[in-house]
Amino acid sequence: MKVEVVHASRRPPWPLWAAALVLAWLALGSLAIWLADYRGRDLQLCTFKRISGVACPTCGFTRGALHFVHGHVVRAWLCNPFLFSVLGLFFLATGLRLFFARRVKVRLTRTERRIALALVVGLFLLNWAYVIVYVG
Repeated sequence: MKVEVVHASRRPPWPLWAAALVLAWLALGSLAIWLADYRGRDLQLCTFKRISGVACPTCGFTRGALHFVHGHVVRAWLCNPFLFSVLGLFFLATGLRLFFARRVKVRLTRTERRIALALVVGLFLLNWAYVIVYVG
């Protein structure tokens, strides 16, 4: 495995439609949470859980985001550890790129890629089990 920090443009080549989609999702989610709070009702945003009765892999993210906004970082992380860890790495990488015009480049051999994929899938499934048991 070879890890290096290389020069990159400050503005990533993200398509405008992707940014608009994320902003629209955030706006709709925020509106739904505000309406539920205003009406004093619990909100079930997860269609997967509503249909199956089992928490989906991302369940707990809305509660975690609310904890994070209120300054409770540990509580936010405990709502969905895998998702908040990946989100933290994303923000770290984005900050590195925007502020320092650098990015981390990781080169893996074929075997290392397979091990990394198995590790990520294993952590994802372990996190899903955690969410089902403790958060769900």
